[in-house]
This record gives sequence, C-alpha cells and structure tokens, in this order.
Amino acid sequence: MNYYLGIDGGGTKTTAMIVDEAGQELGRGNGGPSNIAMTDSVALSLALRASVQAASQAAGLESPRFANVCAGVAGFSLEARRAEFSALLNQEVNSDRYEVHPDYLTAYWGASEGEPGIVVIAGTGAVAFGRNAEGRTHKEDGYGYLLGDRGSGFNLGLYALRYTLTKMQENRTDELTEAVLRHTGARIQNEVLQWLYGEFSPARVASLAPLVGELAEAGNPAARTLVSEMARRLRHTVRSLRHTLWLPRDAPVYPLGGLWQLGRFFRAEFIEPTWAGHEDNSIENETLPGGRFCLLEPKHDAATGAALLALGLNLGEYERPAAPA
Repeated sequence: MNYYLGIDGGGTKTTAMIVDEAGQELGRGNGGPSNIAMTDSVALSLALRASVQAASQAAGLESPRFANVCAGVAGFSLEARRAEFSALLNQEVNSDRYEVHPDYLTAYWGASEGEPGIVVIAGTGAVAFGRNAEGRTHKEDGYGYLLGDRGSGFNLGLYALRYTLTKMQENRTDELTEAVLRHTGARIQNEVLQWLYGEFSPARVASLAPLVGELAEAGNPAARTLVSEMARRLRHTVRSLRHTLWLPRDAPVYPLGGLWQLGRFFRAEFIEPTWAGHEDNSIENETLPGGRFCLLEPKHDAATGAALLALGLNLGEYERPAAPA
C-alpha cells in the first residue's frame, strides 16, 4: 500500500493529511504556523513535525514512508525561503518524492477538484487563482499588504482606522469609531497611531475586520460602506482573472479565508453589489459590473487539495515544477 501526504502551510496553522492510493483520507493533524515568509526555520520544523506526526497517529501509521508529499505554502514567491523549506521538508518527512507549491494552487485543487473555476482567498491578505477548461492558469493579486491584497482583512482594517482618524479630526463620533477605539484602547489620535505603528503587523490591522463586519451585519451604514468597498475590490480581482482566462460569467468562484466569515452582507455585495453608501461616503456604481458572480462553497480544503496533487494528477509543467533535490 502506497501512502500520500498533503500539507497546507499557512500563517495560522499547518495541516497534514494522509491518503491511500484511492484518495481515501486516512488521517490528518495540525501543527503551528508555516508561512515561509514569516516563520523561522525552527518553528517551520516543529510545525511540520507536529502536523505529520498527528496525521500519522490518526491514520494508525508508525513512521510511514510516503510515495509522494506535496506541500502548499504561503510565501512561495520567496525563492530562498522556499529552498530552505524544501530542505526542511526532506529532513522531517520520509518520502520518495517531494513537491512544494503555492498555497493558492493547493487551495484551488481542493475547492474545485481541478474543474474550471476561480478560488478567492481573502484573509489577512488576498489572492485569486483560476484555471480554464484548456488547463491554462492565472493568478491575480497576492502582492502583499504594501503593493496589493485588495479587499483583504488588512485592507478593511486600514480603512476602518482611516475612517476613525477622520471622525476624530472632525470632533465627531459614531458607532464604528467607538468600536475601533475600544478595540485599539485609544482615546486620542496619537494613541491610534501608536497602536498601529508601535507593534505593527498586518494581522494586527486585520483584527479590526471582524468588528467592522459585525456592525455591517447589524445594518451600520458606515461599516456597510467599508465592507462593500472590500467586496467590490475582490470583484475587480476576480473579474480581471476571469477575463484573462476567458472563463464564462457563470464560472464558479470558491471563497476561502477568514474574511468570508464577515457575514451575509459581505457575500451578497461580492455576488452582486447594491449598496450605494451613506451620507458621509457614497459608492459609485461599478463601470464594469461583470454581472452576478456564482459563489459556491469549496468541495474540500487546501490540505485535501495538496493530497490530490500528491496522488499525481496531470497538472502540466507550470503547476508541477521539478521536485527539489
């Protein structure tokens, strides 16, 4: 019996999943974060070891050797860190073959099982990836919080901070402003800035997103304007990707990432925006609306997608680079 291992390495946790030759899940386990752009080598090793050991234990396997292991990781574009992670993968996992891919690729295969469509990952950052019926692929965004990540949790948190600072400058307050001040513990503008820059991290800024989403769900107009703006930014990303791949308008779009938990309003605005804004901040209609998007729940998670790739699906040269030495 040959065993195959799929690994989903993200900024929050690492998930390992073992399947047999028929693709049947045998066991899975979790470890610490393994975004290779932000996690040091020691933590990466511990995350790999913990997740694979937990999956092996769940599968009833003791020190298994795998026919193939496929890892999808955040931070894939950093070549030096990717090479370092590949070396760690060789050390921590006993396998005949090793593959490392971008996290959005494994997420796509898990969500769609390889069928034509688009996966939109919106959490702290944001990226979209799609594949058409001819097997052609394309990625949009995923450039990080400084150059891209349009419609991300970081993007939404930053907009909420700007809105709060503007209200404070005008000596005005509202429900959204008060919520942001409670979250940051700030009372004056300088303390908002200290909260942002004193211990800066994209995830810390993105931590504001859930409270904005909660207010939007409750009908707060200012929060709805910000949430709608994020939904439209993601729509722009998906529309560009769909046009590049010449996918039909009813191509399925699979949502992944924490931002999609903001609530029904956010999803509705992504599918077909209708919110016109509020008195302090109106929103212009989209110039290229792109019609109603077909939002479907993913069929599987990214760890399953990595396991499917480990099984040896015919993906083409772009998706399946040569295994590291």
